[in-house]
Amino acid sequence: MPQTVWHVFFLQLNLSDFKTVCPDGLAATLGFEIYKDLKTDDLNENFQPKYDESLQTFYLEKENSIYVPVLHTKEIDFRKLQKLQQKLEKTPVNLAVVDNTANILYYQLTPGFCEKPPK
Repeated sequence: MPQTVWHVFFLQLNLSDFKTVCPDGLAATLGFEIYKDLKTDDLNENFQPKYDESLQTFYLEKENSIYVPVLHTKEIDFRKLQKLQQKLEKTPVNLAVVDNTANILYYQLTPGFCEKPPK
């Protein structure tokens, strides 16, 4: 009896894939840096760059987590992050702070986090 062999090919993403999804070139580039940092040789990994138009927020989805890129010199809009977290419900949201040497710090945001109130 003949056997059927299935070949599954996973495409590697390019910077242009990120720029197609995101109208903000800086956010797209930072997202691509995160992708390169998180990508391993595991062919089963599935990454998707996404842009939420209502929140004007770009993020990278990897399996059951999302990563929101931010440049270390930019102010973080915690209200947008809270709204994104509420919208995505049970999907963990990670803030990925990228510095000018391409170092990336990842912070997992827990439900109910909030910005420090002004004094």
